[in-house]
Amino acid sequence: MELPQPYRDFLISMGGSGASPYYGLIPLDGCTLFTMNRAAFDTGTRGFTRAHRPTRDGDLFLAVIECGCSDLALIGVTGPLTGHVLIGNADGFWGPNVSSAPDFLAWYERWLDHMAAGRDNRALALTSPRLHAHPQAYRMAPKI
Repeated sequence: MELPQPYRDFLISMGGSGASPYYGLIPLDGCTLFTMNRAAFDTGTRGFTRAHRPTRDGDLFLAVIECGCSDLALIGVTGPLTGHVLIGNADGFWGPNVSSAPDFLAWYERWLDHMAAGRDNRALALTSPRLHAHPQAYRMAPKI
């Protein structure tokens, strides 16, 4: 399996752990492969199942960010979503959200830009250093 080039570039240049949305980047040796489940008939949502080894039973996604509980931040490594970042729930409580950013690097840079601009994102439990200094200047990030 080959990692998407922008994510590989990030790992080579920046390293594989550190600041990110949610609870931080997972070092590459701690990342886990998943496949996306078929949509549930009654809810239409999709969860993820851990792939203990590369498989042909579905496209592979690499969990790269700690989100807590069964929530996952993943990068597509095979199939039509290769390189894209998805935020999803392993148990299928809510369906995956595919980022509009074309790849991991663009997605990560967008997050850095939001933090530098002082935009808060309570859904990610994040406040930028700028907002910590001036909490009355709280601004939510626009919905994209």
